[in-house]
Amino acid sequence: MASMFFYGTLCDMDMLEIVLGRSRDTIDVVDAQLADHAVYWAIGQNYPVIVPQTGSVARGIYVTDLSVRDVSRLDYYESGFVYEPQDVVIKTKLGERTVSVYACTDMDYVSDRVWDLTDWQDRYGIMMRAAGAELMEHFGYKTADEIDPKYPMIEARAYSLQLAQQATDTSVEQGAGDRVIEVISKTPAYTNFFAVKDYQISHRKFNGEMSPVLERAVFVGTDASLVLPYDPVLDTVLLIEQFRMGPFGRGDQNPWLYEPIAGMVDQGETPEQTAHREAMEEAGLSLTKLIPMYNGYPSPGGSSTYFYQFLGLCDLSAFRQNTQSHGHADEGEDIRPVSVSFDWAFDFVMSGKCRVVPLTAAILWLDHYRRIGTTD
Repeated sequence: MASMFFYGTLCDMDMLEIVLGRSRDTIDVVDAQLADHAVYWAIGQNYPVIVPQTGSVARGIYVTDLSVRDVSRLDYYESGFVYEPQDVVIKTKLGERTVSVYACTDMDYVSDRVWDLTDWQDRYGIMMRAAGAELMEHFGYKTADEIDPKYPMIEARAYSLQLAQQATDTSVEQGAGDRVIEVISKTPAYTNFFAVKDYQISHRKFNGEMSPVLERAVFVGTDASLVLPYDPVLDTVLLIEQFRMGPFGRGDQNPWLYEPIAGMVDQGETPEQTAHREAMEEAGLSLTKLIPMYNGYPSPGGSSTYFYQFLGLCDLSAFRQNTQSHGHADEGEDIRPVSVSFDWAFDFVMSGKCRVVPLTAAILWLDHYRRIGTTD
């Protein structure tokens, strides 16, 4: 049996349960100290780094009786952080113990901010536990080398979960009784830029009974901000045109579409910040004001994707139609901004030629506000 000293995210018992795959009731934990070491935040990251520092004391936990499988799961979790186990001597109420600790030898990772577990739990706890849970679902099925490149999108999906759980519940739907949903099983069917999860669930029905076990699949995306730029002086809107895999996969004869500006809400961003960032990236456009339109699920029957949609007031007088490509070339983006009159956009929607439902909704929303004489 092995034993280890944890000083960072694994001092969070919920995370430790996720990584080891067993209840905290079965995990032997003792408070511990490592002399002449200190723990700092990694630069630009949401995890810590432990470094030698004379006179300092790193506080953490000593976990005993780790099985071979426990250590394999820990190695799997830690692989993406480029840490390696090292032997150290810690002090506990049981006396001194020689144990392993996951440490990083690259000092370029070390910031000058002292690590704080409570701060991490408040800011990142929900997201990182969700990311850890999705990562560990692949233990025994995919190697660490296979799953590590996919971790940034795992974390992005986890951030969407955090946004959902932290949002105020403003829904008017009553749900069914106590809204009980029992998850019998959850299996990762596919993980890459997006993910697909297979579920077996039972939920409360409106008559109060529980449903039979249902087999369902969920396409797991991320939260995204959409913005329709609008110049109220010129009465023009800006659309973007780009190739889209969805229509291509369906067999559409023309998989290039007009859309609102859109992008994934990155970790730590608000949807408003995303809207401003994406307007600059996809159209080189600075927005003067954002007006919330609506938030919601574009396809709730099988997708977790959630949209925040805005009207973006702007000045399009200097905009010139050209063939310049926008977006991130390293991400394969090839985006053409197009300025059109509102009348053209409205006819485009009402004639049935618009194939992007969020754009249809945005144009109809704008039409309503133009008719009542305000965009405030």
